[in-house]
Amino acid sequence: MNQTILVRRETFPSEAVAVTLSLFLVLGQVCNLTAQAQGRQSSKKSALTADQRAAHVLSRLTFGARPGDFERVKVIGVNEFIRQQLDSDSADDVAVQARLRRLPTLGMATPTIFEQYTPPKPVVSPSPAPANLPDKMVAGSIIQIGSNADKISSTPSGLPAWGPRPALPPSESMKPGDAMQKSEESGQKQEADGMPALPAASPKPTPLPKNPQMVVTELQRAALLRAIYSERQLYELMVGFWENHFSIFANKDDDRYLLTSYDRDTIRPFAMGRFRDLLGATAHSPAMLFYLDNWRSSVARPYPATKTKPAGVDGGLNENYARELMELHTLGVDGGYSQKDVQEVARCFSGWTILKPNEEGVFLYRPGLHDNGEKIVLGHKIPAGGGLADGERVLDILATQPATAHFIATKLARRFISDDPPPSVIDRAAAVFLKTDGSIRETLRAIVTSPEFFSPATYRAKVRSPFEYVAAAMRALNAETDGDRPVLDALGRMGQPVFGRITPDGYADRADQWLSSGAMVARFNFANALATNRIKGTGIDVSKLLPNVDQANRNSDAAQLIRLTVFGDVSAGTRSALEKAARGGSAVNQIAPSPSPAANVSVGYSGTGTPPQTASATPVTPYIAELITLLIGSPEFQQR
Repeated sequence: MNQTILVRRETFPSEAVAVTLSLFLVLGQVCNLTAQAQGRQSSKKSALTADQRAAHVLSRLTFGARPGDFERVKVIGVNEFIRQQLDSDSADDVAVQARLRRLPTLGMATPTIFEQYTPPKPVVSPSPAPANLPDKMVAGSIIQIGSNADKISSTPSGLPAWGPRPALPPSESMKPGDAMQKSEESGQKQEADGMPALPAASPKPTPLPKNPQMVVTELQRAALLRAIYSERQLYELMVGFWENHFSIFANKDDDRYLLTSYDRDTIRPFAMGRFRDLLGATAHSPAMLFYLDNWRSSVARPYPATKTKPAGVDGGLNENYARELMELHTLGVDGGYSQKDVQEVARCFSGWTILKPNEEGVFLYRPGLHDNGEKIVLGHKIPAGGGLADGERVLDILATQPATAHFIATKLARRFISDDPPPSVIDRAAAVFLKTDGSIRETLRAIVTSPEFFSPATYRAKVRSPFEYVAAAMRALNAETDGDRPVLDALGRMGQPVFGRITPDGYADRADQWLSSGAMVARFNFANALATNRIKGTGIDVSKLLPNVDQANRNSDAAQLIRLTVFGDVSAGTRSALEKAARGGSAVNQIAPSPSPAANVSVGYSGTGTPPQTASATPVTPYIAELITLLIGSPEFQQR
């Protein structure tokens, strides 16, 4: 990494850029700095200071502090802040809901999304009809067009209450003008003088489908907007944690249309509830069944030879979901299961499928596709003839295994404590998981109130993922953003496109996942673009952020920004770089990013920085922009 940066340094010889690049060299050693910091703090300190405890809970239980949050936590106390975040169900989140209302697909049922955002299927053109159609023939044709209303009724009535919400049939979802349109199409009108009117105009052609990419884009924008503006920060962190744990790639064919319901109906209702309920919701999710191919899994059905076709077999088991259910969702790769267990679990879930996955997209159990024989899973006998209950029994077994408790506790401790969390906190959290019937909230409480959580070795021991980094920067600077493509594309360039992990293991929650040279350059370019208001749809107002800018006292401005972004706690090296930038006053240049294999889009910052519903973005004084860039790009801000 050092060689790459030094080559680029020749292109920008100014002193300010040299300072910038020196910080990049430091950033490349974030993991080493973390290890060194842990060793120093463990040897010299027995406890975090009050300020560090406040900063610590803000960096771990939120996506980052907003101006004023640090002072608020110090007033109410760290323990009260933790309680509020763990029990935030009643928190007022009106502000973020107002932003989400601009994203209409979030509230659409899956059949509606398919109807409006997929290309129309070819239909046979009807024979030409005479101009004067009888009323009942026209009415009959309208009923035929709306006959899709009966499709949902084939879904079993025994679906769990947390299943996807079916779309309203057309007869119940008419817009105000629909009734008038139907009355005009149902026959000829009579004019006021009793003379027959001219035949009604032909109905308008079916409108072209909307851009299919908008479905995923709006879901990505919603994730980012919630991370930045929601008051329920820990809840949103846990939604992201579980969507990464039960990861689905958005661009696998029809999953781009199924993922909206997955977020809304599968993950969000259970993110802080019982793990068994969440596990069951994902097992019934059409998005998961489609992604891991279980919707195609069935008992093999032999058929005899005919005059035109030799004997063969229809269907067959698909083991993808069964394997990932145990390896990634519950037991872990070393959880004690065998290949025979994988096969038996696949048999239990045969027949769990989707009703018309590219039209309706709702869960459906087909008894004729299920293997009704006896199964043995992890030593538990599942009697023959269980049908749908076979899969439910497997979920009951897996959710209560000690290996599952240990696996989930380890991942939660890694997220909230360190890349390699102490075994002591994992063991206690796993015990709470088993004792509370898999309560996610109580397992999390055991972790974030533990001595290990507040250990000096834990302070700034994690590196922010690109998503966390962007959200934290926006929050620290009180940015206004629409979260649209310029920001989403920047996340792709940093290596973490939202819902973009192709493999089902999710993004790794370790520092080395994010520390490539290309990703670090992309982060710094984002920081510079944000600081200089060059991201379209996003802007910061420095006049509100720093109401008392004094160009005659630049060190004071730097001190204010240090308090806002890293709570005044910076290393000597970072402070020295900031002081040089304040004295020099020259702007930081953008560094051309190296190609990143994780990025699938190009990123450029050429916008005006005008945030949505704002007349104009305030121009940023060059040395202020440089200070912001250096702070947002500093090791202290990259760590949490």
